[in-house]
Amino acid sequence: MKLRVGIDVGGTFTDVTAFDEDSGALTAVRKYVSDPARPAAVMERITADLAAEFGADAVSLVLHGSTAALNTLLEGKGARVGLITTCGFRDVYEIGRQWRGDDVFNIFAPAPKMLLTRDRIHEARERLDRAGNIIEPLDENELAEAARRLVAQNVEAIAVCFLFAYANPAHERRAADIIREIAPQLYVSLSHEVNPEWREYERTASTVANAYIGPPVSRYLREVERQAQRRFPRSRALMMKSDGGAASARMLERTPIETVLSGPVAGVIGGRHLGDLKAIENIITFDTGGTSSDMAVLPGRPLYKSEFAVARHPLRTRAVDIETIGAGGGSIAAVELGVLKVGPQSAGADPGPACYGHGGGAATLTDALVALGHLNPAVLLDGAMPIERAEAEAAVARVAKPLGLTLVEAAWGILTVLATNVTMAMRTITIERGYDPREFSLIAFGGMGPTIAGRFVGELGIGRILVPRDPGTFSAFGMLVSDVQQNRSVTRMTRLDAADAAELEQIFAEMEESAIAELLTEKFAREQVATLRSAGMRYRGQSYEVSVPLGALRGLPDIAALAKRFHEAHRRRYGHMAESEAVEIVNFQVTAIGKIPKPQIHEIAISGSPRLPAPSAKRTVYFGPSDIVEVPVFRRATLPPGAVIEGPAIIEEMTSTIVLYPTQRARIDGYLNVEIDPLPKS
Repeated sequence: MKLRVGIDVGGTFTDVTAFDEDSGALTAVRKYVSDPARPAAVMERITADLAAEFGADAVSLVLHGSTAALNTLLEGKGARVGLITTCGFRDVYEIGRQWRGDDVFNIFAPAPKMLLTRDRIHEARERLDRAGNIIEPLDENELAEAARRLVAQNVEAIAVCFLFAYANPAHERRAADIIREIAPQLYVSLSHEVNPEWREYERTASTVANAYIGPPVSRYLREVERQAQRRFPRSRALMMKSDGGAASARMLERTPIETVLSGPVAGVIGGRHLGDLKAIENIITFDTGGTSSDMAVLPGRPLYKSEFAVARHPLRTRAVDIETIGAGGGSIAAVELGVLKVGPQSAGADPGPACYGHGGGAATLTDALVALGHLNPAVLLDGAMPIERAEAEAAVARVAKPLGLTLVEAAWGILTVLATNVTMAMRTITIERGYDPREFSLIAFGGMGPTIAGRFVGELGIGRILVPRDPGTFSAFGMLVSDVQQNRSVTRMTRLDAADAAELEQIFAEMEESAIAELLTEKFAREQVATLRSAGMRYRGQSYEVSVPLGALRGLPDIAALAKRFHEAHRRRYGHMAESEAVEIVNFQVTAIGKIPKPQIHEIAISGSPRLPAPSAKRTVYFGPSDIVEVPVFRRATLPPGAVIEGPAIIEEMTSTIVLYPTQRARIDGYLNVEIDPLPKS
């Protein structure tokens, strides 16, 4: 047996999926309660359990996704940071940008957060021009003095961001050498490694954020790698990155900022894999767990973004475009000024929802669903988690009283408010970006995704819901279908009408060579590595770019084709194009992909009309205060391919519960997914 293990460390539960590379079969699906205070502790339990069950030589690869970097930023528990920048640019980080986004008319809008105070920002004399030519050499004595002052200020990490370092990193590299000579224990974050692109403020903010999370996240990555190799000496440990690829701790130690969205991105990759398996091009992934709902629209391939914010910290790093809201099973319901609100605060894993019986007193979505009968009122996780129904109802009753509602009305209201929040977020990523949700299928997963998906899809006109096998651990499965990636990017302002194809090809070729060399050190054979190219392009004078994929550039016809693709991409994104305007490339981008084998999922042939097994139980379920129905409860494991269930009904399994509303029906496909669509109107 040769196992590959995917581990998704979430805020409430940690999910584990393992498959045998030799047979292609899934061999283990597990859920563990997370320990937010000690995130590495759950990894110790998981690796110990796997080693005891399968043996130390069984595991070849551990792929791991975590909220370690994200939580460090959210909780403000990073390192004490200092910044050294070019003389005259000390205030770039504090001034930031005038643009306030959605808060443009809010005079009280909070500014982006700073991760260090101004007294820990020091300058050094050096200067490059925009092409990277040295105008003023680095003053090494001044740099050393700045480093010593920061050491005296007890910093744990130093960020270095020099003007135009993305065009020529020589000064930053020399600065790092000097800092490490003075204080070898300090973590050093260099802007040309973190974000080698233009825009001084965003590059500075990202470099500082990378330094802030660097020491704790690096320690965490090394600890995970140490645990994996201690239990499984022949294994490699990889971490999911925000762009959907994976990398080793060694590859990420200088740029842990690449892991900020490590947790939710695996589900998107798994969703795309499932969509390809089912030949469904347009999908929306919907992942709801204990604390949040993560959703992404995939019109074919995943969409990416190069800039986003976490807790008002602006970050520039390549990431799958995911919308996240505080809506999950642990989302707390409360009455404020006579209005029912649900989330974004969460009961988390400790104490958790009231129904868990761990001392939680606040009403949550999970408590409401227990009161409505949508969730088993006795046990969850195949009996591993007893449910205290009386505690759930008491918590919901405390919300119902000030609103003058019955218990059931309040529980339905909690579900409705949370579903409305999800609907609004989905409108943002679909309708507001020019995508018609009626043309998409929803892949619902996470412990709570299949439970609440049926409540809101009708509002958006989504016709089909697809629930994969073991939906509660689907993000861990997504890690098993991910590849190892290395990204390279560089800013070179290049007008397309004056560009030389050979020069552009040379830039891409050098970047590809560097990225491929990095993967070869990770024991990939050259034939396992593929590369993708893209260019950040804009009309000359625009402020922001559109990413456009491209292939080899052999001459003028290829450049003309690239310009055409940009015009089309601009029209899709903004609704218009200007073919008479000059076009320029701003950023050159390369992704090298080290391909690893994927689990083999075989389709089961469906013959005739399989007989639907008898329900395992029946219970009273509320689909609104005036719609109270006794419904059959089915065990998913007993449903054969081709079986059809008309709602209302409940389908239970270990990792999640599927709720079929009265207007819906479900069919089990050949891959054992549950396909849900509206009942035909009579």
